[in-house]
Amino acid sequence: MCIRSLLLFSFFCVSFFPATSQNLKLDKDIKTALSKVDTARIKRDIKYLADDKLKGRLPGKEGYQMAVDYVVSQFKQTGLTPSGDHGTYLQKLILRKAVINPLVSSAALKDKNGNEDTLGLGKDIALFPNAIQKKVVVEAPLVFAGYGIDVPGKYSDYEGLDVKGKIVVVLSGAPKGLKLPSSIEAHFGSPTAKIRLAAAKGATGILISTDSPASVMALGRGINVAMDTAKTVATGSNAIGKLQLGARLTYAGLLRIFMNSGKNLKQVFTVLEQGKPSSFELPLSIRVQYTSEYKDIESYNVIGKIEGTDKTLKDEYVIHTAHLDHLGIARPVNGDSIYNGAHDNASGVASLLEIARIYKSRGVKPRRSVLIVMTTSEEMGLLGSAYFAAFPTVSKSQIVADVNTDMPTLIAPLLSVAPLGAEHSTIEKSVDFACAELGIEKQKDPMPEEARFVRSDQYSFVLEGIPALHIKYGTKTLDPSFDLVKFTKQWRDANYHRPSDEITNGFDFGAAKKYVQLNFLISYSIAQTTERPKWNAGDFFGQTIR
Repeated sequence: MCIRSLLLFSFFCVSFFPATSQNLKLDKDIKTALSKVDTARIKRDIKYLADDKLKGRLPGKEGYQMAVDYVVSQFKQTGLTPSGDHGTYLQKLILRKAVINPLVSSAALKDKNGNEDTLGLGKDIALFPNAIQKKVVVEAPLVFAGYGIDVPGKYSDYEGLDVKGKIVVVLSGAPKGLKLPSSIEAHFGSPTAKIRLAAAKGATGILISTDSPASVMALGRGINVAMDTAKTVATGSNAIGKLQLGARLTYAGLLRIFMNSGKNLKQVFTVLEQGKPSSFELPLSIRVQYTSEYKDIESYNVIGKIEGTDKTLKDEYVIHTAHLDHLGIARPVNGDSIYNGAHDNASGVASLLEIARIYKSRGVKPRRSVLIVMTTSEEMGLLGSAYFAAFPTVSKSQIVADVNTDMPTLIAPLLSVAPLGAEHSTIEKSVDFACAELGIEKQKDPMPEEARFVRSDQYSFVLEGIPALHIKYGTKTLDPSFDLVKFTKQWRDANYHRPSDEITNGFDFGAAKKYVQLNFLISYSIAQTTERPKWNAGDFFGQTIR
């Protein structure tokens, strides 16, 4: 082959053969950039964000604003392009606390003869406040819909059941007999999924049974949602959407509903736990009237952009998310009332700030654009991410993936990871690429019972149909006899959502460096790969989430 032909062939290969994560190669400059991840700077960022003077970074308080200002200053120093509202780094949203006024609220069952049986608020039933409509009066027939789930082609609690204009009664959680993958089981076990599905089926409301007194008490204290600035749309894990009624039933309340149904509740439980549906109409209706009261505050997501270099792909976006908020000042433990949130999630924010520096300060040029999004109010119910995913500051159709970072738990060498959610889409190939480059072992979720897939910001993107993942630690250790899962659980029980979550508590900054390198390589791989990520063929989330 002549030199001219060889040069043309080389150009053709580089310019027209689509890049994939399998054939992506790291050049010397990128490897050098990775080697320069600065743990001193990561520690500095965590130390500032988790300092007592920020008072736990509670949204609406001065400490959260200090955290916002710090991130904005770091974005400016690093050279990120503002990608919030009106040419700023900030996306404003309204955080609404909604509570039920018990003095003008009531709930009662009614049989076919018109006899009423009053349900005790907080004893038998706890109502979700309505964040849009202050006063609601609703009366509708009740139907029992098992666990309130629908797995296409496998199982449905709604099959053959007409719920239009009715109120569905469902159990919390998901049936073990179905043996669903942990991420799908976590999805179906979440109230968010049950509420969304009931609304999609045409129901007027939903009553979710629970054996957790804490969840009933929590509803009594109200819910938090994110509102658009016009205050006409509510988002977040506690929003009831188009439903008129959402509520939790205590076991006592569920028993009262089943008392005259002609059905044996224990037998129904047995059938459902075998992975078989058991759904039917109930010979009752329910009448509920309630009034919600509101308190609104302003808060902000913080958003910066690394501009892509490809003339076509630069209009598509890979998102990095980490929540900036924590719990503020709360119940004292050992004399300390400031919930600093060093691990949760100052460490995640610091990781993203260092990833931004890899891209900008060290000359790494992605083909797609990359957004660094620090979200507000994750601790209140994924509110900031739910708002951004529903109302992004860029075209939603151009967002290709979210790589979320929440509480990396950097307390031991990072030898393996569990990429929660990656198995549902082609972004798993980018995880494989990044793990191979760093010699990290990829594992399945070692704690499926924790339902972590639906408890952090990546879930907000999944609910909007966008492939997403959350990298969590794995189980591999240098000493095979050391039980890292047990050690981590003990550490979490002692420090998670406790004032002891401070910069002085257990950080392994070697693990921090590797965690930053890993998450950077995942987003870089997605940014460089010509084909945008897609849900795997036949995948549940790809089929059902729109």
